[in-house]
Amino acid sequence: MLQLTNEDIREDIREFKQRIQTAREKLAELPEGYLPYTEHKKREKQRRDLQAEIEHVQKLMGYAREVLSNCDC
Repeated sequence: MLQLTNEDIREDIREFKQRIQTAREKLAELPEGYLPYTEHKKREKQRRDLQAEIEHVQKLMGYAREVLSNCDC
């Protein structure tokens, strides 16, 4: 059975924050304005994927914080 300590969970939260920061940086790097159709579709897929990554990791952080707040340690 896997035993996680509070410090393990805090480290996970730090890593989640870094993942969110990386995804936000990549979002900011996406080109703006008009693009030819195929490049536009590629950019929009990247945008959706990065936004989904941010939402997913925010949920994981919420779960981790909930565990920390409910811990009787």
